[in-house]
Amino acid sequence: MKFIKPRTSESAAMRFFQRRRPGNLWGLLGRRSRRTNSSTSKERRVPFAELVWLPYYIIPVKVSSRRGEGEITVSVEGYSGAFAVFEMHADVVEGDIEGETFPPKLAAQDAARIARKQLLATIMRQRSNRNKPAPEEVLGVDLLHWPIWVYYYERRPGRLDIRVLDAVTGSKPGPRIRASILAAFTAAKENAP
Repeated sequence: MKFIKPRTSESAAMRFFQRRRPGNLWGLLGRRSRRTNSSTSKERRVPFAELVWLPYYIIPVKVSSRRGEGEITVSVEGYSGAFAVFEMHADVVEGDIEGETFPPKLAAQDAARIARKQLLATIMRQRSNRNKPAPEEVLGVDLLHWPIWVYYYERRPGRLDIRVLDAVTGSKPGPRIRASILAAFTAAKENAP
């Protein structure tokens, strides 16, 4: 399985989730989280955090311009179809993943179509009209797992909610990633025996 190793430790993620902010009266409200090594949900108590792995498609696209041919690699998130240019080739490793992984909701063909369409839109938004590369064909589709810290807490008594943190960049991802995590949890629950 291909993946990118998390760079943000659990303790750094917990500091992020529990930092002072207006929503928790600058740290006065809320309970402190505990670390959980248990994999069974019966033994977990809110609040806690865990590392999950979100599927991404890595798609190299052949491009051509007046300067010649080249290749641009893009990523498409496996649930929402979020698109980005991928530049972390050196950080991709292969091996076994510890933690919960999710199968992608999007088919590989749909991800390739999104990749080509969004790459063209990104190139067309560039300011210069000279030497813009034109996407030609998709050279392949590969699956990659991206680490996300998920923090479970009670927003109000009896109301479970989550916050997410990108475990590679250490930053708060956008709302599409949070929605993708929730969709992945829902799909996993529906497919559970």
